[in-house]
Amino acid sequence: MKKIVIALVIVAVVGTAAYFAFFSKKPETLAAVATGPVTVEAKNGTISVVVEGAAVVEAYQQITLRTSGSAVLLTVKKSGQQVAKDGIVATLDDSVSRNNLSQAELNLSQAELDVSKSKLALQRSRKDAADTKILVENKAASQDKLLLAEEALRNAEIALETAEIKVQMAKLALDKAKREVQDAVVRAPFAGTVLKSFAEEGDLLSGNSPIALFGDVSRLRLSAEVDEFDIGKITIGRPVTISGDAVGEESIRSVVESISPIAEIVNNISIFTVSAVIGNEEGKLRPGMSADFSILISSDKGLVVPSKSVSSVRGRSYLDVVENGEVVKKRVETGADDGINLVVLSGIEEGAQVVVPGAMPVAAPATPAPAASSTTEKSVLPITIPGSGGTR
Repeated sequence: MKKIVIALVIVAVVGTAAYFAFFSKKPETLAAVATGPVTVEAKNGTISVVVEGAAVVEAYQQITLRTSGSAVLLTVKKSGQQVAKDGIVATLDDSVSRNNLSQAELNLSQAELDVSKSKLALQRSRKDAADTKILVENKAASQDKLLLAEEALRNAEIALETAEIKVQMAKLALDKAKREVQDAVVRAPFAGTVLKSFAEEGDLLSGNSPIALFGDVSRLRLSAEVDEFDIGKITIGRPVTISGDAVGEESIRSVVESISPIAEIVNNISIFTVSAVIGNEEGKLRPGMSADFSILISSDKGLVVPSKSVSSVRGRSYLDVVENGEVVKKRVETGADDGINLVVLSGIEEGAQVVVPGAMPVAAPATPAPAASSTTEKSVLPITIPGSGGTR
């Protein structure tokens, strides 16, 4: 019996010690348990959603100037030299072309002379046929003689048609010879700059050989690659921001000028090319440089809250707000969403305590707090500070 009493006393002592140890030495544990839903304060801010990529600088338009035929290169502009529209970029030895031109002119003269002869022969044949027909009608010539005269007439007509065809062929050859002489002087198709020379003076070039790369760098085109997941968000005219070391401290603004109609498959991913055009009057940028290419998809100002705090039902957006210690559901209109935060355009006021579902409350400070105030403390969340915006 004494052993049972002693055991009960020991249990009572241990229980009392545990009670005082729990309630007097760990008040912070109670505070953590007593905290309500995790909330953040809705604050004014801006959310911008962008698609970013690396862009390559290209000339606004460029063309490779080539030879039309075999010739010796006499002169060529050096890389970096500017040339006005129709200005001379290069000259080729045209001695062969001029000889061909002279020969073509002679051939045309000969063909035209042959046409004149054929016309005279045709006139004679027609007269002979007519005279023979009269003789046959008057029984002064045989029918066979008339047949021979008519055959000669048909041959004269064919000879004239052949001569006229030769004239057309001679004219085509003359036009070609004239173009070859003209092509011996390579002119700029537009005002621009010689970007690169492919040949030097004195080189013997074959037909269609490249002479120089010519381009307009007063304007530049920047092209960036966008994957299939983001290309649907981009349209012609979307704002573009171009930045980077080559650009300098101030970014350049532009708009989307073109979107490739077909994708290129890179590592099993469909890639599209998006381009924008900028001015380059100062010559700050050059083809081949790289820059950061940022396309603005959407941007809104309003009250910024975590994206996951908003729920949607039948196309309508809702979020929970703590008011007077109670959670109240509010219907809201939302704007730009960067996947972390979004903008609430209407439905709540600034300073509203927005409930973040799924967030774990943080333990209260170690200093004991009155029981009445413990239910209204807000926990700190490891999320982006509302109002700071974000990019994607």
